[in-house]
Amino acid sequence: MLALALLAASCGAKSAFKVGQNDINPVPRSNLQDGGTLNWPIAALPINYNFNGEAGASTDELAIISALMPTLFTFDATAQPVINSAYLDTAAVTTGAPQQVVTYRINPKAVWGDGTPITEADFEAQWRALNGTNKDFRTPFTQGYNEITSVTPGRDTREVLVTFSQPYADWRGLFSPLFPASLNKDAQTFNNGWVTGTVTSAGPFVFQSQDVPGKTVTLVRNPHWWGQTPRLYSIVYHGVGSDPNAQLDALSKGQIDFVGISPNTDQLKKGQGVTDAVERKWAGPTFRQLTMNGTSPTLSNANVRKAIALAVDRPAIAKALLDPLGVPDASLDNHIFMTNQHGYQANAGDLAKADAAKAGALLDQEGWKLAGADRSRNGQPLSIRLVIPDNLAEAGQEADLIKTQLKGVGVAVAVQPVPSQRFFDSFVTKGDFDMALFSWQGTVFPISSNLPIYQNPTPQPGGDVDIHQNYARIGSPAIDTLFARATAELDPQKAIALGNQIDTEIWKEVHSLTLYQRPQLVFQKKTLANFGAFGFASVNYEDIGFSKP
Repeated sequence: MLALALLAASCGAKSAFKVGQNDINPVPRSNLQDGGTLNWPIAALPINYNFNGEAGASTDELAIISALMPTLFTFDATAQPVINSAYLDTAAVTTGAPQQVVTYRINPKAVWGDGTPITEADFEAQWRALNGTNKDFRTPFTQGYNEITSVTPGRDTREVLVTFSQPYADWRGLFSPLFPASLNKDAQTFNNGWVTGTVTSAGPFVFQSQDVPGKTVTLVRNPHWWGQTPRLYSIVYHGVGSDPNAQLDALSKGQIDFVGISPNTDQLKKGQGVTDAVERKWAGPTFRQLTMNGTSPTLSNANVRKAIALAVDRPAIAKALLDPLGVPDASLDNHIFMTNQHGYQANAGDLAKADAAKAGALLDQEGWKLAGADRSRNGQPLSIRLVIPDNLAEAGQEADLIKTQLKGVGVAVAVQPVPSQRFFDSFVTKGDFDMALFSWQGTVFPISSNLPIYQNPTPQPGGDVDIHQNYARIGSPAIDTLFARATAELDPQKAIALGNQIDTEIWKEVHSLTLYQRPQLVFQKKTLANFGAFGFASVNYEDIGFSKP
C-alpha cells in the first residue's frame, strides 16, 4: 500500500502517515479513571435529533447520535468495516445475484431505552422512511435504501432479511444509525418528532437534557447498556460556534476538552500555546481539489483542461500548504481513495508532475498562441476565472500559487473571492465559474459515495439537466459503466480494482485536480485518552476517558 511520501530531505525527516494508523492516545480501559465528563465543542445545538431527516444531517449531530443510537458496523483506521457485536450476532450476504439478500441476526440483548427489543420492525420502518417512495418523509438519504425491494422477518423477529433488486456492495453502510420504528412510523413524527431531543436510545449513553440558553446537550451513561460500561460518566456538548479561534480560547479556559482546528498556521501556533494541551494529528478524510467547469467556453475543450492540469504544480502546492503544519507534503493522486485507505494508488499518470512545455504545446495545438507573455486566440485573451470562498486562508494561498503557475504558460487567472455563505449556492452549483477551489470528504464507502460527484449529468424532461453533485459537469459513459460494476461488486479486492479504473478515467477527462489530503489536527487535554485524530476510524464511546493520575 502506498502512504503519503516522505518530505524532501531539505525539509528534514518526517515520518509518512501509514495505512491502518491514527493518533488517538490509546490507553487500556483499566488505566482510565472511572467517571468524568468530556466537554465536547460543537458549532450549535441540533435543530432536529433525527439524523436521517433533512434538518438533522450534520457532523455535529452525528457526534451526538453516535453515542446514543445503534451503529451496525464500526470502521478501523483503514476504513474497513467491523461488525458491531453490541447490536448484531451476524450479518452477511446469504443470496447473491440476480437479487441480493442480506441476513442480519440481532443480538438478543439489544433493546431500546424502555426495554423494547430491537427487531426487524425497526429495520423495515427505516427502509420505508428512507427509500424515497414517500416524499412526505423529508430526507437527504435514499441511496442504497432505494435499491431494497423488501425487508421481512426471518425465522423470528430478531432476524432481518433485506432483499435488494441487484447486488449492492455497500450494504454495510445502511441502517446506521438505526432509529426505532416509533420515529419512522409516519412523516409527521419523522420530520418533527425529535426536535427537542431523542425520545429513546440504544447506545452506551442516553440523552439527559438540552439547555438552549446555555447552549449545551448532556448525555449520561445508559444504566441499561449491555456492553462495556463507558469510562466516562457524561458527555456535555457545548455550542461554542464554528470559529476554531473561539474554540481554542474555550480550550485554554478549561471550558472544553479538545478542539479540531483548520490546517492553518495561525491556529496551529495558538493551539501550541495552550497550557496542558497536546497536539494530535493524522491524515484526515478531507481533501482539497480544483474543479474544472466543463461548460465553461474555454474549459469545455479537454486538451485545454489537460494543459491547465500540466501547468498546475500540485506537488508544489502540497508542499507550500502542508510543510508549515509539520506533516508529510505529498500531493494526492486519486479521486476515490485517500492515502491512508486500502486501495490507494497514484493514477494521475502524466499529470502527476507539472510540465510547462507540454502544457504550452497543447495550448498551441488548440490555437491559443503566445503573444508576448499572454496567450490569445482570434483576438480573445486566454483568461480563467477562479472562484474561491472569501473566508478560507488556504484557498487564497492555493489560488495565488495557481495564478502564478498558469501565468508561466501565458494563461491569465482572475481570482474571485466570494462570500462563503454564497459560494456553493450562487456559484458552484449554478456553474458560475471556470475553476473553483473547495474540499471533498473521503468516506469509508469511497465508491458509492463518489458516484454523484463523477457520474454524467442526466438530462431531464423539459430540457433541464440533473448534475447530481458533478459540479464539473464532466463525465463519460466509461465512468458510468465502471461505477455500475463497482457498486454491484461484492468482492472487496475486485471493487478496489474497479475504483482505480474509475479514477484513471476521471484523470483522462481532467474532471478536477486533487491537490492534497488535509491533515486532521486536534488539540486536547493531555490526559484525554482513546480520542484525537481518528482519521477513518470510528469513535469508541465506551473507551473514551481520562488517564489515572
